[in-house]
Amino acid sequence: MTNQTAKEYLNYFVTSQNPNFAVMLKGKWGAGKTYFIRRIIEEWENAQEIEEGDVNLKPIYVSLNGVAKKSEITESLKAKISPFLYSKGAKFATDIFKGFIKSTLKIDFDYDKDNKADGSININFDPISIFKSSNDKIKGNRILIFDDVERCKIPLDELYGFINDFVEHSQCKVILISDEDKIDEENTNNSKFRYPVFKEKIIGQTFEIKPDTGQAIDFFLDSVTSEIKPFLLASKDLIIKTFDISRKENLRVLQRAIYDFERLLSFTDKELSKEEEKYKELIKNYLSYFLIYFLEFKTGNEDITSFQQTQFSSDDKRERKYTQYEEVVATYSLLHSTKLFTPFALIDFIKNGDYTDIASEINNSTIYAKDKVEKDWEKLWYWQLLDDDNFLILLDSVSTSFFTTEDFHITEILHISGILFSLIDTKLYKKKSKLQVINRAKQLIKKTNLAEFKDSRGFSMLTWGSWQKEYASDKTEEFKFLVKYTREILEKIKHDKSNVVVDDIFYNITNGNVDELYQKTREYNDDLGNIIEHTPMLARLNSKKFAETILNLSNDSIFRLKHFFEYRYFPEKTYLNVTIQEHQRQEKELLQKLHTKISQEVNAKKNRDKVIRKYALNELNTMIKNSIDRL
Repeated sequence: MTNQTAKEYLNYFVTSQNPNFAVMLKGKWGAGKTYFIRRIIEEWENAQEIEEGDVNLKPIYVSLNGVAKKSEITESLKAKISPFLYSKGAKFATDIFKGFIKSTLKIDFDYDKDNKADGSININFDPISIFKSSNDKIKGNRILIFDDVERCKIPLDELYGFINDFVEHSQCKVILISDEDKIDEENTNNSKFRYPVFKEKIIGQTFEIKPDTGQAIDFFLDSVTSEIKPFLLASKDLIIKTFDISRKENLRVLQRAIYDFERLLSFTDKELSKEEEKYKELIKNYLSYFLIYFLEFKTGNEDITSFQQTQFSSDDKRERKYTQYEEVVATYSLLHSTKLFTPFALIDFIKNGDYTDIASEINNSTIYAKDKVEKDWEKLWYWQLLDDDNFLILLDSVSTSFFTTEDFHITEILHISGILFSLIDTKLYKKKSKLQVINRAKQLIKKTNLAEFKDSRGFSMLTWGSWQKEYASDKTEEFKFLVKYTREILEKIKHDKSNVVVDDIFYNITNGNVDELYQKTREYNDDLGNIIEHTPMLARLNSKKFAETILNLSNDSIFRLKHFFEYRYFPEKTYLNVTIQEHQRQEKELLQKLHTKISQEVNAKKNRDKVIRKYALNELNTMIKNSIDRL
């Protein structure tokens, strides 16, 4: 049964004489039910003709989404009926509405048709009564359409009883629109009677509305206003193909995908469009993958990032997913997605709206690359797609380079190791063992400058991948060992660098900068991965060296430093609802040593006659002792 069948039936239904039953249009959320009925409503309205002195009742559409009381439906009907209470020529037919006296309605008049009210009158009017009237001056088929039935909060038996009154006693043609599966699911256990009982009583015919992809896409693309509209129109078949293969049947998600793709392209370099043929190629490739990712991610499949990634893994336990989309890739001769973008960069835009990384990748797309040469190991990553001659040449090149040269980035070392592990597992590479690969990788990692290594925002280049590619064999123990080995080196570098940051702040305190401690410790540090004061910063210090720094300060600066310790260990005096945290407690040992050294200084002979000096040091030491007691 097609949507056209449903349309033909509805046209017959609304012109029938008192059918005494309602029609249900059902379908999943986003299937296009509302779009379908609105198009038919337009046709019905345009087909109506009205005589002078008659009232034209056009089809009335009401959404029941969130409606909790029957009175709310009545008010909605009243609001919908109000514009129809005019005869042709804008003269109000008062004799038609005699006897409909229940609620007040304000009617404005426009006798001279200048779109300005020439007067108004308040009358009492019952909006329901007009449907029960047999007055031949009330024209139209008295069509009532109730949408979003499954989202109505009125108990099902009450709602259907209310609607049934229109069906049996008001000569109305009632059309209900809903995701019927959800009605049955949500109401069977909560209502007094089971759903099928109500359905059999009121609904005479049910049609399932299926997404009309072609027509919907025409509508979606017509709303595009940017310069990419012609390119999207030219890609209509691709959009339909991708959507059909996805089997999502949710036109709303597809509409949002097209909207967001248009938005994404607005952030890219406008110079790209000047090379029309390349721009067509760019639109085709990125649009295809954008639709795939968007349709999957927005319907709950967050692991879409594995598409076109796991097929090159040697781990047989890893399931190949989303392979149905390879038909789109083949049909439209798309580039492999790993040559175009990083999955997490695209997901970051789809999920969070952050276009920075993905727009940058599009701007630097391989489609426009003139001098960019793909490295041999990158080519070998696609080893399953290579012919035999190319495979052997690339394997020899990559293996030889790996074991004889040292000019590799850490991510290249991991990629090449993963590829070789994969080929060893599949018995396609026998020149070296896994242990030899591991030992060589360790040598290269040690010699690599990891001090400047930083993960891309949003995902780790050590655990997922880089160069827009997932690591081959990343689930194997051998690969995990290399990642762990790399992390240990990075952690040591990070620890050393973070110590330098803290040392620089506290060993360089002077009379001129002591008050800058507050601001300096509130700054974020990449190596610490946190705001400095949110870490156990003082625990990193050498107590003797820090004490020497403090003792070189003037009396005034020592008093100022005392206030910093108070700020640090009595935070509630500065901020509401802030208490001591674990990172502060880790500094207790340093404070204890510091307290001992300052006590020794207070009692030193050289300070015997320095009253103010001793007072200042005692004040600081008392604050330190109080802090220790608190920790």
